[in-house]
Amino acid sequence: MKKLMTSLVLVVLVAIASLGWSISEFASLLDHDNDTQTPATHLAALKLLGGTLAQTLDNDSVNNQGFIASWNQLNSEQLSLASEADFVLPSALKTAFYAGESLLLESDDGISLHYLLPKTGQVLNINTDIVTPTDVSFDLNKLYTMLFYGGVVLILLVWVSPLIRQLVNLSKATQAFGMGELQQRIPVRKTSYIGTIESEFNRMADRIQQLIDDNKLLSRAVSHDLKTPIARLRFGIEALEETQSEQLRVKYFQRLNRDLDTMEDLVMTLLSYARLDEANIQPDWQPIELNAWLLEKYQGQVYPDFSVELVPYPTALKIKTDPKYLSMQVNNLLNNALRFGKAKIRLTLAVEEGATWLHVDDDGPGIDELESAQVIKPFVRGQHSRGNSGHGMGLAIVDRIGCWMNAPLRIGRSPDLGGARMSLKFKAEVSDWRFRPEFKAEF
Repeated sequence: MKKLMTSLVLVVLVAIASLGWSISEFASLLDHDNDTQTPATHLAALKLLGGTLAQTLDNDSVNNQGFIASWNQLNSEQLSLASEADFVLPSALKTAFYAGESLLLESDDGISLHYLLPKTGQVLNINTDIVTPTDVSFDLNKLYTMLFYGGVVLILLVWVSPLIRQLVNLSKATQAFGMGELQQRIPVRKTSYIGTIESEFNRMADRIQQLIDDNKLLSRAVSHDLKTPIARLRFGIEALEETQSEQLRVKYFQRLNRDLDTMEDLVMTLLSYARLDEANIQPDWQPIELNAWLLEKYQGQVYPDFSVELVPYPTALKIKTDPKYLSMQVNNLLNNALRFGKAKIRLTLAVEEGATWLHVDDDGPGIDELESAQVIKPFVRGQHSRGNSGHGMGLAIVDRIGCWMNAPLRIGRSPDLGGARMSLKFKAEVSDWRFRPEFKAEF
């Protein structure tokens, strides 16, 4: 919204300034083109000239007729003298006229100026062909006003048309999403006025779709994965009711406990995955040093029938993460290696492609390249996991944590052990402090 408001203010200011300047320049140019003498200016000059002529001709010694004849030959304004008695005026005009003021009269032939010559008892008449000018200034002002407001409206329409289009697209996407088309997303452009709103809509749509997918996932898991242990429990309870042998009762109780453990493990796995919701999690971001953290976390752990080795990096690897969720990721990767490996597991820290990597390698059958994109989905198990314990949720949990902690999971083939390689990628700061060679540890 900040971008929208800033853009609106700038457009309005630029429109007002540019249109005001343009119209002002246009008006100045128009006035310059019409820089000829206007009727009002001409009349004002004639009034001054008429006053001077009246004073000059109000004298018996001056040859008035000769001057007038000469003037009329050279000028378009015609002079004439009339007797004061013959110059009849209404009473409303007499007072001002006899007080020495000039009199301006208008007729169809034009405007005439009249001056009283009190000494000679005559009236000087100046007849012109000037007509009353039409007042075009008001029309021009209205034109300039219309041009200004019309220009502002036009510029605002040009500015607002992309916004209207974006709002229409947002409205259509929202309606389609509300009708069940959950794949609806809005392409966000850098020039969009409502880019933040569009991005938030896309995030909201992703969250809703993820919640719906999780709900379907949990429903399928409850309807499919819980059927077997529930059926076993029912069969075990019926067997307990029918048997009279104490030895068989103990055996059936042990089976019931195992089935209950299986159900509890599945429910806990489902709840753990469902809780990994970015909107409900506030990570406790902390800077840690990966070499020391792994040694502290896993040194002293006992893994029967397995040789677990940690290969640290020769310099300190500092990353920013939530140790709790990082531990959850590494535990799931390690459990996956223990489940499918044969005898050897190796945790390797490396710096590649300008990033820090944690590789968990095993010597098991590995994961085919075609399956790597599928096994990170909940309840999806690879072909080598048949007959193996687990629910197919470990890698899904690692991948979900990695998505919102910026520690993505990659699946490949171990170059040394030949089995699977599960890798986590981190942003790191590498210091110059070096590890001692004995930090290479085997658990």
